[in-house]
Amino acid sequence: MQTETYLRVNVVSGLAGAGKTSVAHNLGRQPFALTTSASDALRTVLIEAADSVPTGRGEASALDVFVEAPTAVGPLEIASSLVETGDSPERLASGHAVRLGDLITVLDAERFWSDLHRETLAPTPDEHDVNYGHAHNDPERTVGDLLIEQIEWASIVVINKTDLVPMSDSADIRDFVRLLNPASHIVFAEHGQGSADGWPVPRRDMFAWLQRSPGWVRQLNGDALLSRSPQGLTCVVYRDVRPFHPARLADFFRDRAEQAGEILRSRGLFRLATRPATVGSWSSAGPTITFEPTSMASHDPESPLGQEIAFFGRDLDARLLSANLDDCLLTDAEFLAGPMFWNTLADPFPAWVLQGAA
Repeated sequence: MQTETYLRVNVVSGLAGAGKTSVAHNLGRQPFALTTSASDALRTVLIEAADSVPTGRGEASALDVFVEAPTAVGPLEIASSLVETGDSPERLASGHAVRLGDLITVLDAERFWSDLHRETLAPTPDEHDVNYGHAHNDPERTVGDLLIEQIEWASIVVINKTDLVPMSDSADIRDFVRLLNPASHIVFAEHGQGSADGWPVPRRDMFAWLQRSPGWVRQLNGDALLSRSPQGLTCVVYRDVRPFHPARLADFFRDRAEQAGEILRSRGLFRLATRPATVGSWSSAGPTITFEPTSMASHDPESPLGQEIAFFGRDLDARLLSANLDDCLLTDAEFLAGPMFWNTLADPFPAWVLQGAA
């Protein structure tokens, strides 16, 4: 039976200066650099690569193509675009199918912790990139947010420039990556050179697998693989059926968020009493936190009644963190008073604009 060789597209991501080009080169591959007009550039790259692939007989085989993601476009956006292309040969002039390979994130060991804590806004796609439907155009997204996304959406994480930091620092970054993405394969590298021996073969269902891989998803599902690192990195999961009192939650962020240790990342679902019909998305990276509405219906049996949040940090005091968050909840009397009363409570947070709302 005649079969076509398919293109397996591996995406190499990283902040500027992390060494993603060097990593791709040292894998023995010439990476294609995408501009921020990623959809057109990606299509051009795939057509050029496909033109050099002969048809064959027997088992389908993969031709690995490495693309270097621009900093302004995260791995999730490119992966989503590739999944849409998927096994659709008509999208390519030569008729070859396309599959998503590895999402490889390159970290700068020397700058990692300072990058995570940076409140500098991340680059955004240029205006000529408006046709790239999945491009992340959140004007409030920080460098730390982007760094977390690159780690959580990775099948391979390369910790580069390990020669510039003590071994214990590299191990600390490795343990943090294991908390954020326990399913990823982690490699140490110097000047972009690290062993590719033992890398797992990219999964056939890579996109679906990546959606289940982030550590916060696994922690909320009870699948914790690393409870505490030698240098105090750990995760605390907070749950309660009552919604938060918005003013008390705002006070928590102002006065008590750092009392229980250093929170490096938090992610989950939550409820504000003044917005009972909407399940909120809770996400923090370094010093910044973002609250957004989700499309999940409040009556969805899968949605939480109150809070379900994973906190990743260093030397976290689980009891104190939980107690401080408990103080932000509605009291029993307030909870029993019901939604009509809840709507009278002070709410200092910005209004949510639901997608599709007029």
